[in-house]
Amino acid sequence: MADPKQHVEREIVRILRAARQTTGERRTILLRDLAEQMVDLREHYQVPSGDPDWTGRTGVYRYAVRELYAQAGYSPEERKLTQTSTRYHVGNLVRARVPQETADALGLERTTPQDRNRMRTRRDRDELRELLAEARELLAAHKKTTGGAQGISSSAR
Repeated sequence: MADPKQHVEREIVRILRAARQTTGERRTILLRDLAEQMVDLREHYQVPSGDPDWTGRTGVYRYAVRELYAQAGYSPEERKLTQTSTRYHVGNLVRARVPQETADALGLERTTPQDRNRMRTRRDRDELRELLAEARELLAAHKKTTGGAQGISSSAR
């Protein structure tokens, strides 16, 4: 039986080859599977402290990944594009897998990119509501002091 690392590497190459031949929803599913295998692979590479390379920053891990892409027939440009497409999923999987204290030590935010986007959208929407309320108050105050809308130019309406 092959060792677990070799099994993960073979699975990565298989997924990469399949993803090259696929588009649409099927490709998205394959890229999610690829992200899961990449996170599994990181457990087989250690940082100097002996912990898994959860952030994928060690040279030996990066070299191994480049080699797997090459085995699957990817050019450097195709590799970069695919890595960009999987980065979101890899980040979410790492956050879900590592303990809180490890995530803190690595500088990983516990919120996912999707959660941060939702919070940013909510914050922006609340800020816009506040600005609109202030604008309405200013307009009402201006109308009171000028006796109506006569003093407002047509571009301000």
